[in-house]
Amino acid sequence: MSRRKHHKVATLPPEIVEAVNDMLVKGHTYQQIVNYLGQMGTPVSIASVGRYSKDFLTKFERLRQIRDQAKAIVDSNEDTPGTQLAEATSELALSMIMETLTSLDNLQGEKVTELLKVLPKLADASTKREALKLQFNKGVEAASVRIKEALRKELEADPELMQRVIELVEQSKEQAFNQGK
Repeated sequence: MSRRKHHKVATLPPEIVEAVNDMLVKGHTYQQIVNYLGQMGTPVSIASVGRYSKDFLTKFERLRQIRDQAKAIVDSNEDTPGTQLAEATSELALSMIMETLTSLDNLQGEKVTELLKVLPKLADASTKREALKLQFNKGVEAASVRIKEALRKELEADPELMQRVIELVEQSKEQAFNQGK
């Protein structure tokens, strides 16, 4: 199992770490960051900033990729029900959680506890989505039955037209079911 990295920068107060992260994202040099940390009363070597930067920027890039994937999912699913987008988002979140958990040496600590608290929420959201789909499908079925009955009453005088209209309703129902999956 790989050794867990403990960077001096990561042990600094959260507001300082956040400032360092911001400086890295904005492209400041390691020397500028070392100078800033020195001004804040926390001297850190360039090598330490470099090691921290490598890990931070790797994680930052991974988050950027995930954000881009989520945007692609949203953009490619404009005409699909929100449940599909929610499913994709949950899968992406679960993937990120599992990736984080597998990179840890042990499953202890506050961050791990917070991640593990999210898992039941994702499962609950999945269950609620499935219930929503079931309810949607039942609604489509009930509407289909009502429409066919109303049309049947109106079109009894023209059986061929009535059959064609019923076929169109069935096709529409099938399309709605397929979009709801």
